Amino acid sequence: MNSKSLTSSKETPYFVISVIISIFIYLIATLSMIGIVIALVILAFILFSNAIMLGSIRGNGVRVSEQQFPDIYERVVELAGKMELKKVPDVFVIHSEGAFNAFATRFFGRDMVIIYSEVFELAREQGNQELDFIIAHELTHIQRRHIWKSILVLPATFVPFLSQAYSRACEYTCDRSAAYYIQDGPAAKRALTILSIGKGLYKEVNDFAYLEQIHSESNAAVWFAEVLSTHPLLPKRIQAVGHFMNVEGTPHFEPNNGKIAIGALISGAVLFFLYIGVVVMIVLSSGFLASIFSTNAWSAETEGMESIFDETATPLMISAANGDLAQVETYIAEGVDIHAQDEELTTALHYAVYNNEVDIVELLLGEGANPNDSDHYSTALTAALDNESYDIAALLYNSGADPTIEDAYGNSPLDYFEVTTIEEFEEVLNNMY
Repeated sequence: MNSKSLTSSKETPYFVISVIISIFIYLIATLSMIGIVIALVILAFILFSNAIMLGSIRGNGVRVSEQQFPDIYERVVELAGKMELKKVPDVFVIHSEGAFNAFATRFFGRDMVIIYSEVFELAREQGNQELDFIIAHELTHIQRRHIWKSILVLPATFVPFLSQAYSRACEYTCDRSAAYYIQDGPAAKRALTILSIGKGLYKEVNDFAYLEQIHSESNAAVWFAEVLSTHPLLPKRIQAVGHFMNVEGTPHFEPNNGKIAIGALISGAVLFFLYIGVVVMIVLSSGFLASIFSTNAWSAETEGMESIFDETATPLMISAANGDLAQVETYIAEGVDIHAQDEELTTALHYAVYNNEVDIVELLLGEGANPNDSDHYSTALTAALDNESYDIAALLYNSGADPTIEDAYGNSPLDYFEVTTIEEFEEVLNNMY
């Protein structure tokens, strides 16, 4: 186990899909003034509501500092240092009225961690390691930049299940990272158990019997509840972090997929016929069947979608993102332009870096790809460092990537390692790789 394996295998693919879909929706919105106005109004409403909520927290909550709960502040500083965060986030404790939760957010460019009082009281009830896990979990959201990424892919929430799947993958990543940085697998499992039953009874929970519910409580209703949720089921999270940390005695249970499939099919059939019934009633009452299902209109929309998608990503970029080395080699042999950019200025090399495809990165660099590629979000080198893909970072640097070049957010590879010279950067990278 090492820091390179902390990211859930599903997080990056779901993020890339969400980015592509969001770009498509953004492009559609720009084609219509009404769409632009609606998008701006929605964004303004979200930002205003969030600012009011966080303003209330900052005004009424208790800020953890060197003068206020210094023992907890010291642990926050220590964890932030281990995770190489540039700044220690602002930490506030608020009255929870019995709720047990914590979350990370941003307030006018400042990272914040909000801890509910029920969680915070763990430190006063000999639950220090459990509290450390919860704090480290929220710090990982900041470290992985999940907050601004979620804002970036906000339009993808219109796609059923996608944003929830991405969020669940992020939660698994944060569980792994938190357990890794506190180096206490049993405490990580206990902290997650507390979320299900509270800080008073969690010590009495039979771990084996609780995790067995992964199999015994498998049905369509439970499955739907999870796929519509931003968080995985707690027994699954406990089992996953136990296996990741190699906690002795952690069992392994699988959902009853057959039972889930049968229930989902039955539910789907019922919903489908209900939907058809509603559609038929609307059509019969409106008389607009021909205009709704116009073949010409459908064809025009489809062609428009294809042209936008083709402008967004070339087949070479898609193959690079999917890790299809043979197809990438074929495109190169056919003379496809490896320097082509999509509408976010992202190249095939960048797609390969985002998805940790080492072999494809090496192939493209060998074919003359620019190691200093920059898109609207990052340089190829900062993207590799952000993913903790130090082998790819070494390939890029050895191919001529300049660690002084800043990304769209003003961060350079030197900043990631907190060094000031190229020589220092090279030394740190060699130690990481």
